[in-house]
Amino acid sequence: MATTADFRMQPGEVADATRQLDQLASRAEKLMQTELSNLTVTAPARDEVSSRVASTLNEVRGAFTKSTDQATNQIREMAATLRAHTDNVVAADRDFAG
Repeated sequence: MATTADFRMQPGEVADATRQLDQLASRAEKLMQTELSNLTVTAPARDEVSSRVASTLNEVRGAFTKSTDQATNQIREMAATLRAHTDNVVAADRDFAG
């Protein structure tokens, strides 16, 4: 069983991971913005079925967009939390060593 004495944190590696998380969120956000027009459905005809299908697909797109927005925000929040905790650990180590 590992003990806390075996725990090692590399602040540089954590910083790199948080940077990658931020980049992932940005790529997902940019992809959704770029593809929004491709995900928006226009009814091919004026009949009720075409209109209903287009409406339903656009509702699904809206829900999907909302979910991806929430996911990108969560990824950014995770990165920010990791950065904050890492900064706290580094500061505590400095205080302990100093």
